[in-house]
Amino acid sequence: MAFSEDMERLQTIIDSFERDNLNMEDALSRFEEGVKLIRDCRAYLEETKRRVTILMDDQEVESGFEL
Repeated sequence: MAFSEDMERLQTIIDSFERDNLNMEDALSRFEEGVKLIRDCRAYLEETKRRVTILMDDQEVESGFEL
């Protein structure tokens, strides 16, 4: 899934915890899915930050000044 889709699914899971009276098995299953989504989103954000940092470093070299 894409980042935005992962975030939407995560919000759906959070909403279900607040709205639904889940049994233990369903709650655990959704919790596990939520943890996986959070890990995936965090990894995506870390990779995005790394890529932006590389691009900014390249820009500094090309322009001759630091931001």
